[in-house]
Amino acid sequence: MKPATVFSAVAVGAVTASVVAGGGPAMAEPDYPSWSEIEQAKTNEATKQAEIARVGDLLAGLQQVADAAIQASQMAAESYRVAVDQRDRAAERESALAQQADEADAVAEISKMRAGLLAAHLAKTAGNDLTSELVFSGEDTDGLLKQLGMASKLGEQSQAVYEQAIADRNTADALRAQAAEAAAERTRLAELAETKANEANAAAESAMAAVTAQEQRSAELYAQLATLKDTTADLERERVEGQAREAAEAALEASRPTEPAPPSDGNGGNDGGGNSGGNGGGTPAPNPDPAPPNAGAVETAIWFASQQLGERYELGGAGPDAWDCSGLTRAAYGAAGIGIGTHSATNQYYTLAARGKAVSLGNVQRGDLLFWGSGGDYYHVAIYLGGGRILEASDYGKPVREWPVWGSPSAAARPAG
Repeated sequence: MKPATVFSAVAVGAVTASVVAGGGPAMAEPDYPSWSEIEQAKTNEATKQAEIARVGDLLAGLQQVADAAIQASQMAAESYRVAVDQRDRAAERESALAQQADEADAVAEISKMRAGLLAAHLAKTAGNDLTSELVFSGEDTDGLLKQLGMASKLGEQSQAVYEQAIADRNTADALRAQAAEAAAERTRLAELAETKANEANAAAESAMAAVTAQEQRSAELYAQLATLKDTTADLERERVEGQAREAAEAALEASRPTEPAPPSDGNGGNDGGGNSGGNGGGTPAPNPDPAPPNAGAVETAIWFASQQLGERYELGGAGPDAWDCSGLTRAAYGAAGIGIGTHSATNQYYTLAARGKAVSLGNVQRGDLLFWGSGGDYYHVAIYLGGGRILEASDYGKPVREWPVWGSPSAAARPAG
């Protein structure tokens, strides 16, 4: 799936409108400073400091709008992946029920043939009029009584076979009806997946527009900030981005437990085998005593993911040259011989949590998976490399990349633990 269009230039007001259309708060068009205002502000220290603060606030606002649009895009993409999971499970159920119905049909036909043969045999025996023979024959009465007993038993057997044939036919019909219901459900879920794909593409367009606007506006704002502070735009950008990295690393450090975590029942809210969807009643508690990661498996997974650096993002991408977040993590750990769930960040977390492999954010180690989301639903997953860096397939317009931890991951798991 690809966005239908890529906006080469947009006004921030248009970006804000797209975010508002997606349910975000209404925001007025920012009042960007002109270069003449920047030059005038340099003549007075108080005015200069106020203008520096103003530019900083505008940069933060641009980043906030872009981040919100990116998050909305990632959430829409995960919603699509969950819908695909549900559609595929429905297709598997439909196929299994159809096969069972075919097998039941064959059994019902055999039962029908047996009942027919016994009925024909019984009719032939009854046609000999055993009762008349018994009355008028004075010689072989014992033989006739044996024949009568055999006919009676044959009738009982025929009745039992007939009842079994009816039961077999009812079973086959019931399975066929269930298969038809499963087909209808699969069709409904296929339509839902298509709708979710369209929504994800629309959200991706808004995100790309927001990022484009942010990059265009921020380039000028960094230049203005550098002019006010007598530095360079590159230095100012590095300073702001460095502060964002430090904040993300501090958030991970702050989540490091200071007291033992409560015991976990190891139940992630699903069967651990590919149930993708909801959170099953809440986020599972991290394992208080996780096993250390298997270094060999970790390095194999990271090596595989590293080979994909620079390859493009694609919704539902699972290789070989296009990826999305959970497609990359699934393939990376698959290369290490470790199954982590289906092609869904939400499913991968609950699959691993059900195995007791959820870990606290403060205990993350190289090779662990970081998840972004809230309320037990996760819209993004990445491989933690250590040192505050991750390897991820992020979103449209961004290739598979090694990147500082961004935002606020909300959960972690250790596939190779």
